Amino acid sequence: MLSRFRSTIEYLAGERDACPPFLRGHIDLLLRCLVWALAMLLIYSFSGQSSKFIYIDF
Repeated sequence: MLSRFRSTIEYLAGERDACPPFLRGHIDLLLRCLVWALAMLLIYSFSGQSSKFIYIDF
């Protein structure tokens, strides 16, 4: 388990050129999850309850 974790970290950090065997089919899934997580983070950060923007209507 530790060698698989180490090879994954080395691949993501750019030390290895070859993708670990168990990640070959999961790269697309990981990228898709990362995009959706980023989208949810942006939506949350710009929503009304979390932002510190004060709107004054005159």
